[in-house]
Amino acid sequence: MPELQPAEPHADSPTEPRVTPLGPAQRTDEQRELLSEVLGDDAPNLFSTVVRHPALFRTWLPFCIQLLVHSVFPLRERELVIIRTAYLCGSAYELEHHIKLGAEVGLSDHDLASVTGEGSEAWTPRERLLVAATDELLANHTISDATWRDLSALLTTEQLVELPMLVGHYILLAGMLRSLGVPLDGEWAGPNTAEYQSIRRRVSSCASES
Repeated sequence: MPELQPAEPHADSPTEPRVTPLGPAQRTDEQRELLSEVLGDDAPNLFSTVVRHPALFRTWLPFCIQLLVHSVFPLRERELVIIRTAYLCGSAYELEHHIKLGAEVGLSDHDLASVTGEGSEAWTPRERLLVAATDELLANHTISDATWRDLSALLTTEQLVELPMLVGHYILLAGMLRSLGVPLDGEWAGPNTAEYQSIRRRVSSCASES
């Protein structure tokens, strides 16, 4: 079993939006139609920014939804991978959304704190392997032979194909969100516990240091 390393996020991002999200009054009919699939007038800033490129948005959104809604991984595992990727990429925007989603699909405060740190002894061997593979993809753009052998004994072929694409998609999003300076969508609610509030402070720190 590979050893997990302390997770260290990147820094350095614009402090102001470089490409601002489109408000409802600024959108063309085509852009409104595209955003109707993701809350319309209330579309999160990610979508209302990418929709400035309608042709790209139209092609990208089904892929995004496939990984987020129709993943071949259980929801808990999907969120472990996404949160680890977002944290290592220093993406406060993705952390804001996926720490909340992770809590909703059963990740505990301890799980969430661990996935943005050195891991948890409470995780199953399969969960630790998924996080280790995520770390390797971030560090080396490949999964090592040893980790692949262990994963192959536990995952389906579809999961083996999807894992690097899931990590890669959130690396792509982190680079876009940070480069364009996409702003956070606002405050979000969560359990009022000391561990959870500590995680929120880490998200805020990620945003302020970026």
